[in-house]
Amino acid sequence: MSQKILVIDDSLAASKAAESVLAQNFGNVDVLLAQRGGEGFERFLVAQPDLILLNESLPDMDGEAVCYRLLNDPLTARVPVVVMSSNGHGDLLKEKYANVVKTIPKPVTPESLLSVVSTQLAQVKPPPHPASSVLFRDPSKVVFAGHTGFFSLRNALQMAYGDKLTGVLRVFINRFPVELFFSKGRFLFATSRNFHLYLQNSPVILNATNLGTVMDGQANQGATGCPLFLFLATRNGFPHDDVVQITREHGQRLFSNLWTAGRINFEFAELTEFPDFARNFPPANEDPDNWVLASLRFVRFEALTASQRPDPNGSPAYTRKGYELIQKLKLNDVEARFATAINGSEPLQQIAKKINVPLNDALLIVFRFQALEIIDYWSSTVLSLPVSQTNPSGAKAS
Repeated sequence: MSQKILVIDDSLAASKAAESVLAQNFGNVDVLLAQRGGEGFERFLVAQPDLILLNESLPDMDGEAVCYRLLNDPLTARVPVVVMSSNGHGDLLKEKYANVVKTIPKPVTPESLLSVVSTQLAQVKPPPHPASSVLFRDPSKVVFAGHTGFFSLRNALQMAYGDKLTGVLRVFINRFPVELFFSKGRFLFATSRNFHLYLQNSPVILNATNLGTVMDGQANQGATGCPLFLFLATRNGFPHDDVVQITREHGQRLFSNLWTAGRINFEFAELTEFPDFARNFPPANEDPDNWVLASLRFVRFEALTASQRPDPNGSPAYTRKGYELIQKLKLNDVEARFATAINGSEPLQQIAKKINVPLNDALLIVFRFQALEIIDYWSSTVLSLPVSQTNPSGAKAS
């Protein structure tokens, strides 16, 4: 089972340095990043870390405010916090807040980082398998199960689609799994009993809906998993006509959190009967890769882990099947222009300039295309290696 460390630091360079040190010394650790306190709490909704490395001062709140909020939420109170202090106030936080277990001075050295991380992770008790906490779960109905350290979510979706399975793919994060329903291999929608995560960054405004009805819908989602918008539609409390499309899109938005959650467990369970709220929902016509691409578009650049952030000086090239695959995808305009510009030799920054898109947007497209195995992405360090290092035999490429 992999362990997770959340680094909350407004310095991306410092976060990447920490990720590099940890990756070299802990093969089973995922490093999640947040550059603001608010982003840190959002990351907690997705994947509860085993340890938090917290910069004492952040752009949106100070370290004390973060420690206070973490300590006073039952979901986060037991997670140890290491304060990275630059102004000497870290020891005061350790005295005041029981969840602060250590302070280390900034700039953080590899030695001090490895020492505190080794000590804290060794004290973490392995949790029970998350599937054991799912109510009404029947292990005999599980068709396949896995861990994204060995088997990708994309492969899991392709398996359910290809075998025309009917049931639910459960992906275990935090206290409640994300559940994606399938009918004969076709996608219905994804949902979760964690309605805070479900509605996170939602563009839908519910001003026209009675507040009491919305609260009833949230409570119902927490109890049953029924998406809020389906509940409101049955009560005539939701003014939008296309509730089906909104529910699908929110499911893909919800699922997008999983691409940056580190390594996680999942299982597919067959269902002989859907819950009432899913029983009459019309299946979508999307294949797995188009469904994945739509979900990946909701991933924000700041949510990428350090290891997922492509080198801006790298160069993309199509995989053996990548060019064939991309012909089947419903690309948006920017993705299509990016795909056309890939020639296997031009660096990303030049491609971004040629098609007139911001570099971070181009990096996100690289992330999407890598997740779909459309491209290989060669970092600048690999591209700059001498021939003797890139080709041990010393032979020149023909």
